[in-house]
Amino acid sequence: MRKLTTPALLAGALTLALTGCGAGSALVGVNDAAPAQVTTTAPIDAASAEKIAERVIAAADAAAAAPVKDAKAAEAAKALRDEALTGSALAVAEAASKLEADPAGTATPAPLTRSEPPKVLAVSRGTAFPRLILVQTATAEGAAKLNLLTSPDATTPFRLSAAVTMAPGTQVAALDSLDSGSPLVSKDTELAVEPAALVTQYADSLAYPKPGKAEAVDTTDPFSTSVRANAAAQAKAFGALATLTQKHVAQPKQTVAIALRGGGALVFSLLERTDTITLKSGGKSLTPSAEFQRLVKKKTLTKSAELKSYETVVFTVPAEGKAGVVGADEVLFSAKGS
Repeated sequence: MRKLTTPALLAGALTLALTGCGAGSALVGVNDAAPAQVTTTAPIDAASAEKIAERVIAAADAAAAAPVKDAKAAEAAKALRDEALTGSALAVAEAASKLEADPAGTATPAPLTRSEPPKVLAVSRGTAFPRLILVQTATAEGAAKLNLLTSPDATTPFRLSAAVTMAPGTQVAALDSLDSGSPLVSKDTELAVEPAALVTQYADSLAYPKPGKAEAVDTTDPFSTSVRANAAAQAKAFGALATLTQKHVAQPKQTVAIALRGGGALVFSLLERTDTITLKSGGKSLTPSAEFQRLVKKKTLTKSAELKSYETVVFTVPAEGKAGVVGADEVLFSAKGS
């Protein structure tokens, strides 16, 4: 997944390149009550979970590395994504594929390599569906990555539904053993804040220029700090020439909450972010970034621009106290302007 950064403004013009930092139906969510089929053990053993994880991660890597030299190759790459991915992971991969598309049809993505096999951290508890497997892998740069694998029913194999790079120094609290399985969050789970309320509050706290209060979550993590700092820097650079607003909206159908051992939860979430730039009377033009130009097919904008991005964020929620951001990734998926 690509991370977008905000380059400096070019002299004499406004350069548009903002950090973007979901789609699909619900796969795993917050259950009001445990289904009747649930037992006290995991539906698959550790060895089976490891084999499934290796297959799913390999398929996701193959889809990400698929060449897109022409229309036929691009269609084949999309088929690989549809087979290997689902939920927010599929939405993010589709967005990344648009940014990585080569107009000249000459580029081939570099193959992905992993020095260590995927490590299974958790398996959902009980015989009911949907089921999940939580897996940790490492990026090419050595950072830890959390991967959520899901299966919605007995006839559908596990696919990758979310993948998030962990922030340096963060960790996930203890989960239940692979033998007993980890339950989904229910009304009986001890939490400082409900997952839906947490994600909505967090999204509101990132708004610009008027952020909401983040009473239930610590937003001093690198991702949250970067989003706020980049917005302020871009608005300052625009000065009297243009205005900037940012809005982050939670996608509740993509929220996944896994109970931790002894209380608390690990929460996967997806936000949709909208950056709106409007030129004032003194502003002559916007010079879009290369990513923006690739999506909107314009080199100069004279009135306004709108960018939409996916933000995949993982939180740890304690039984008491503030939730924290474990990791986040972002990708631009839509742009328009005039």
